[in-house]
Amino acid sequence: MAFDQITVNVTDFFQTHQLISIVALVVVVCLFYQSPKESFKFLVFLAIMAIAGYFILQLGSSADTGVNAKKELTHKTKKALGD
Repeated sequence: MAFDQITVNVTDFFQTHQLISIVALVVVVCLFYQSPKESFKFLVFLAIMAIAGYFILQLGSSADTGVNAKKELTHKTKKALGD
């Protein structure tokens, strides 16, 4: 999944679920008002986790390509041996 597709999905989710968007915004504003330093640390942590998750998704999709190529090669070999 490409980064632009992820941003489109997130934007679409928040546009269709406006109540959830408003509640999330109010919670974030309250957290930053109460303790901005801790909230910023939490925001950085969430960003790091999101980046790590994105890299894991990219590694998984690249592994899928190798698995599919291996299956195709095995299938071709079985077909050649069967004929």
